[in-house]
Amino acid sequence: MAVAAHGVASGHTPDTTGLLLLMLLGVAAGAMSRHLRTATGFLALLTGTQVAAHMALTATAAPMTMSHQSSTSTMLITHLIAIPLCALLISGAGRLYEVITSVLRALRILIGAPVTDRNSSGAQHTPAPEPLITLIALGGTGVRGPPAI
Repeated sequence: MAVAAHGVASGHTPDTTGLLLLMLLGVAAGAMSRHLRTATGFLALLTGTQVAAHMALTATAAPMTMSHQSSTSTMLITHLIAIPLCALLISGAGRLYEVITSVLRALRILIGAPVTDRNSSGAQHTPAPEPLITLIALGGTGVRGPPAI
């Protein structure tokens, strides 16, 4: 989001050094966010990361790219807009992660659940750990091919 904010405000796109610094900032912010428990702390972390990203992008910009092309108010507004957008994207990604993992857990239970033996004559047997997928895709009893002559 900092790259977009800088791009809108100044037309400056970062070089590889700027992108590497932003990636390191993102990793550091992600590591610090694991210890946060409140929304206020999370917003403070996002705000601090935007400030650090702005400084990193400004420091790695070519000398003539930022002169007279951007105003301070436009830069400030775009970074302030980026903070709640980042919060929404992170929140949405967290909820999507919860949905995906719950579906995967349900599928794992369905596919790997033990199923009773279908060929038994009613005798007591312990359930064989057979995936449910084999019940859905039952095949023939032998190798498929042309009839033997």
